[in-house]
Amino acid sequence: MTDVNIVFLISLTIVAIGYFLKRMNVLSEENGEVIAKIVFNLTLPAVILKVTSTIRFEISLLFLPLISLSYGLFMVLIGFILFKKYQRNLKGLLFMSIIGFNVANFSFPLIEGIWGDSGLQLIAMVDAGNAVSIFIICFTIGKIYSPKNEKIEIIINFKNVLLSLLKSVPLICYIVAIIINFSGFSIPFFFSELIDIISRANSPLALLLLGVFLNFKFQKDQWLMIGKSLLIRYSIGLCCGLLLFFLLPANIFSELFRIIITISLILPVGLAVIPFSVELEYDKKLITIIANFSILISFGLMWILIILFSG
Repeated sequence: MTDVNIVFLISLTIVAIGYFLKRMNVLSEENGEVIAKIVFNLTLPAVILKVTSTIRFEISLLFLPLISLSYGLFMVLIGFILFKKYQRNLKGLLFMSIIGFNVANFSFPLIEGIWGDSGLQLIAMVDAGNAVSIFIICFTIGKIYSPKNEKIEIIINFKNVLLSLLKSVPLICYIVAIIINFSGFSIPFFFSELIDIISRANSPLALLLLGVFLNFKFQKDQWLMIGKSLLIRYSIGLCCGLLLFFLLPANIFSELFRIIITISLILPVGLAVIPFSVELEYDKKLITIIANFSILISFGLMWILIILFSG
């Protein structure tokens, strides 16, 4: 296990470099969108193929995507209870801010730096369930309450939802990697080396991207919505994560397994909600601010928890 403080300090420095490059007008958020496309469609899929295709599957590993997916459904229930009195467009935005996590871009670089492939394999399984939460549950709920829809109730076009899923390169890579894994097929050496080289670029690019997208300009009257979203997200996530860490039997689930579960429930808002908010005509600036604050909170919480668990 690598020194936790060194990994976090290096990661924080790369995020800061991205932020200051934007502040100095060397990079812009438009450049960040290009970097995001590279990460989302090239380096992240390479990491998924590299890690998921070589995982040694055990029964206990199935709990990771199931917990991630179940938690996404649980947050939908929480949203229906807490947001029922809000206007449709605000209700949909708040729903999207509490469902799903930024697993790949945020946690992959940190967990790989601390625990290497053993940690990366576990968090990749979490992200498999999270992908369903983000691309199916979050997108569908967002579409239901979208400002584009004036009717109180709408019929979801599941064909369009399915097509949007089929356009998700990371999700397709998860499916391909699992097929490769269970079939016993070995990726040819040339392509294996190519995937490995491309995957190495994911961590610095993903962290740089977080810095480029950091933005804290918002109106004071938005404080209430930002605070409510983050309070719900982190209070429930932290409580559930700690309960699972201490209640799951240690003789069945390793300490690293339980740490990864706990960490996975305090990760930031998924970056996919930003393009979702554009497509569905929500307030992009507000959801981006919530995502930005969640990055800082998750960074601090994750750092503290890992130090406490490893101490």
